[in-house]
Amino acid sequence: MQHFVLEQALNYLLDQGAADLGALNGKTLHFALEDLALEVNFICTNSRIFVTADTTGASDVDIKLKSSVFLALLQGEELTELLRQDKIIIHGDVKIAQLLVDLLQQIDIDFEEILSKYTGDIIAYQVGKLAKTFKKSQNPLETLKDELTTLLVAPSKSNLFKHKGV
Repeated sequence: MQHFVLEQALNYLLDQGAADLGALNGKTLHFALEDLALEVNFICTNSRIFVTADTTGASDVDIKLKSSVFLALLQGEELTELLRQDKIIIHGDVKIAQLLVDLLQQIDIDFEEILSKYTGDIIAYQVGKLAKTFKKSQNPLETLKDELTTLLVAPSKSNLFKHKGV
């Protein structure tokens, strides 16, 4: 199910961002996020990305990184700089990896605008504000876990209610 959701999300973003997948057509990319135990193959064909959990097949490039590094790439960080810092492990055709990074950086989606259609402006704004906090974090998953724990145990101490009069 997780792979289906990822596939749908990627293709939705590609459709909305009008990005050209042609350069990756016919390529298979093995992708692993080390801190999330996510390991999938992206198969690019017919201007779509198919995501499979079966990673036994051959791939053109093997990419391993942490989620915080992946977010840094999406925010425009240079692939070559992250490679120099050993934050990304790539085996295979580095040019294909660069094409994927370029493609992901082309996608410019206003998530708050899309979310506001389903939740309203106020909730979408708050979610966007929370997402920006996570982007600044070195470990976004740990930040999310800590914030949710605080919210459940002591809501008044949560950053979401920091400036509210209690």
